[in-house]
Amino acid sequence: AMIKIYKKFDGEIKDLWLELEENSNIFPFQSYHWLLNWQKTAGKKYKVFLTCIFLNDRLEAIFPFGIKSSNLISKLEWLGGSHSDYMAPILRFSHEGVIINFESLWGEVLSALPNFDILNLSKQIPELNSRENPFLNIYPSNEIMHSYQSVFDNSWSEFQAGIPKKVLADSVRQRKRLAEHGNLKFNFFDSDEQCPDFLEQLFSFKQQRYVQMGVKNFLESKDHQDFYSKLPLILDSKTKVHRSSLTLDGEVIALHWGVTYLKTFYYLMPAHNTGKWSKYSPGKLLLEDLLKWSHDNQFTIFDFTGGEEPYKKIWSNRSFLLYESTHAFSIRGKIYLYFLDAARAVKKIIKKLLGK
Repeated sequence: AMIKIYKKFDGEIKDLWLELEENSNIFPFQSYHWLLNWQKTAGKKYKVFLTCIFLNDRLEAIFPFGIKSSNLISKLEWLGGSHSDYMAPILRFSHEGVIINFESLWGEVLSALPNFDILNLSKQIPELNSRENPFLNIYPSNEIMHSYQSVFDNSWSEFQAGIPKKVLADSVRQRKRLAEHGNLKFNFFDSDEQCPDFLEQLFSFKQQRYVQMGVKNFLESKDHQDFYSKLPLILDSKTKVHRSSLTLDGEVIALHWGVTYLKTFYYLMPAHNTGKWSKYSPGKLLLEDLLKWSHDNQFTIFDFTGGEEPYKKIWSNRSFLLYESTHAFSIRGKIYLYFLDAARAVKKIIKKLLGK
């Protein structure tokens, strides 16, 4: 095996990556253009280590790694951060050599990488190309959340039969109530000209909601906003950005920013009006429209990705677990993880005492 590490996205690695992409099962979050855009915007603080494994002079795998240093601790992570819902290497279809010899190849990869304190691989999927994800066996791995999907293998009415009747009846009621105030319309957009203020409106709704919920507003950062505004609408032949809205007499009451990859629709960034229209659940109505649109347009999977939000459980009919693998590679790293575990334990106890 030959291990080669590229520290930039340009030049030779671009052609290698795009060829491998065409011959592998990946998520949009591992595509060259997605991660390049992330590295230029939200991922600026990471040093890039695009680790390539060649077997018999052919590229078989790319591990898109980055090292981030903060508080005197350096961490090796998958590139993509909060903007990548699944993290994984890119493996050629015929990648048996990589999986069979994974432990020895991984040892060679570690030797080729610079020193770091902690390996922290988050949002990992249980399987890679129908084989068990080897990272989950090499290092201590914790279940962090479920990922939820709606699989469409029947008619729309048969899909709806799996949704609680009360949920569907509530949607009908809310649509009727909104119709009393004006014309309710589902829209999707193919070009910027059709929706010039789309992202501005999305960020506004999202930030209002973050304030309401008392959670961290990551969109305060221009770099995070730039991730969305600078991502090409067509990333490659398989991957496109999908933008949609729900309007009432032309006023936007809900929006969604997502991605389609082959026959999978990724539900990634929903937002809705937090003012007078919020009582009509416009976000839920737009979700319903997107599910129907995906079904009608021959998508086979509607992927809610990770998270335990109740609505994902209601609308999905399949799920799997996502994992985090963590390991210390230095004394400093061990001390850091020890205190991190202790802090988490204390947090758990406090939550229990407060009855949360």
